[in-house]
Amino acid sequence: MNILLVAINAKYIHSNPAVFSLRSCTGRQASFVDLAEFTINQQPSYILQEIYKRHPDVVAFSCYIWNRSMMDALIPDLHKILPDTDIWAGGPEVSYHAEEMIVRWQLRGVMSGPGEGSFPHLVSSYIDGAADSLPAILDHSNTPTLSLDEIPFWYQDLADQDTTDFDHRIVYYESSRGCPFSCSYCLSSLDKTMDFRSVPRVCKELHFFLEKKVPQVKFVDRTFNCKKEHSLPILQYILEHDNGITNFHFEVAADLLDEDYFTVLQQMRPGAVQLEIGVQSTNLKTIAAVDRQMDFQRVSSVVRQISSWHNIHIHLDLIAGLPFENLASFQSSFNDVYALQPEQLQLGFLKVLKGSNMELRAAQYELQSSCLPPYEVLSTKWLSYDDICHLKQVEEVLELYYNSGQFMHSLRFLCNYFETPYNLYASLASWYEKHGLFGIQSSRIRKYEALLEFGIAQITTFSSNPDRESSLLKEYIAYDLYLREHMKNRPAFLLSSDRWKSKIHYLLHKESETHTLFPELSGCNYRELTKLLHVEIFHYIFDSPAAVIFHYETRDPLTNNCLIQKIMDFD
Repeated sequence: MNILLVAINAKYIHSNPAVFSLRSCTGRQASFVDLAEFTINQQPSYILQEIYKRHPDVVAFSCYIWNRSMMDALIPDLHKILPDTDIWAGGPEVSYHAEEMIVRWQLRGVMSGPGEGSFPHLVSSYIDGAADSLPAILDHSNTPTLSLDEIPFWYQDLADQDTTDFDHRIVYYESSRGCPFSCSYCLSSLDKTMDFRSVPRVCKELHFFLEKKVPQVKFVDRTFNCKKEHSLPILQYILEHDNGITNFHFEVAADLLDEDYFTVLQQMRPGAVQLEIGVQSTNLKTIAAVDRQMDFQRVSSVVRQISSWHNIHIHLDLIAGLPFENLASFQSSFNDVYALQPEQLQLGFLKVLKGSNMELRAAQYELQSSCLPPYEVLSTKWLSYDDICHLKQVEEVLELYYNSGQFMHSLRFLCNYFETPYNLYASLASWYEKHGLFGIQSSRIRKYEALLEFGIAQITTFSSNPDRESSLLKEYIAYDLYLREHMKNRPAFLLSSDRWKSKIHYLLHKESETHTLFPELSGCNYRELTKLLHVEIFHYIFDSPAAVIFHYETRDPLTNNCLIQKIMDFD
């Protein structure tokens, strides 16, 4: 008997915790279960061939909104080439419309809800020759239910084999299941049951990731800090056992963080932890309509406090298309959140998930959504499709410029020319559309040039001193560029540095002899320093002309900017 669990992930760097968890629960029968992971970027024909080569008796797919379209392409052809193979599906994309999906894909059946109890039952039924007795829908009503603490460590096989499969991938981990909140757009709101993996087990399993120096462990807990006696000891363990490499990502409710959390978080190594906080909207009527609980003033206070430590990456989320939020209201939400200056600000769009309460209220809100995954909003009573198209463009330039982290100083300067931050990105989006830049794969340097062209156009229109302020903008853009890029060729928009060449050489010669600015490079001679360092002269952006030395061997773990040393009054 050959049973194949198939995961089709959104990206190569992602892993699928569900298939690992399901196999871990089959115990001695795990030898009958094989895993196959693919990505949606691979051709369906390739995935089809790879599944066929395994000659499975049973195929079970893990289904989500990101791979639903791939399933539509794969499963009909799989029936043709493996007509005697039973096909099952599980996951949120099939759990809430199981009968419909059984007919659509001609499935043998669906595993609805958590599968750690139903999948072992399925496996044993096939091994014992009793598969015909399996109902078409396996769920908690007809199969055992396992608590989270009863589920074996998902990645035990990797630990036993001393494998390095996850060296360049994100590892997903679950320490709690369920959510105490009732957000109508989220499937977690359908079941208020909370289940926690015991803290000693969690810490033991995190030790494996730390020992293997996994780059990132992403907790999939819906609200990691909903139970303080569970989450705080885990954070304390991470602090005490930090390996200097592994990053841990958590989704948290910021207004539940208190001084006990702050005491631990403030001590974290820069880059050891990142926090994702779902704000979604600052419109109180909207928050109430989606059954969400949030005190934005408290959230703001917490985010500002954590940001002041400069050691934790903060990711804030907004959702466009929620009830009672029109374009003006969303702009206000955007400006409120932007003012907190998170490392990332995700402008997302409402997804009307199958089985969610939002799906049930769609008619009430005149909510139109795409019939294809991920079922994104097209319009609402308050937001037109024109508005959605506009926000999509704002999202794109926000990703290119703000969320890339490459233009921090330039954007801060350009904000002075706009009434609000939202207006800056809306204007930049309009400028991109006017110049045909959307849909073009631009080089890194072209993004800097485009921002400069846009900025100069604004300065020329609105500034009383356009020459000086254009020079300022060029220097801010150059500063941002060299913080990230060790350029071999000088950008065309910068003035020649020939007049400073002798002074720059003097600085580097002096450093090669004294190593006072970068003692960590004490073993490097002048020639080697010229390869590791870059010197740029700035006339306007500091209080007086300054030479900035950029050191590319050391980078800020939060911003990825290189280390710098400024030498003021350099003239």
